[in-house]
Amino acid sequence: MADKDTLMEEFVATEAAKAEDAAKDLERVEQQVVAEATMSTEYDDALGNEQAAAEDAETAFEFEQAEIAAEQSL
Repeated sequence: MADKDTLMEEFVATEAAKAEDAAKDLERVEQQVVAEATMSTEYDDALGNEQAAAEDAETAFEFEQAEIAAEQSL
């Protein structure tokens, strides 16, 4: 049977790996949201829907700002 220290080290390593995977997933989702909002901005702008284009651009901007803030906090 493994001792407590070994079990704790394995637990910490597993949790760290989970946290890293979650951070990567979140970053991927944020990038997808920005890309989709940017495409929506261009689409709505082409249709002449200025209100929707502005809202889409604001969404992309907010996600980009959140990503910058998250990177700076590391």
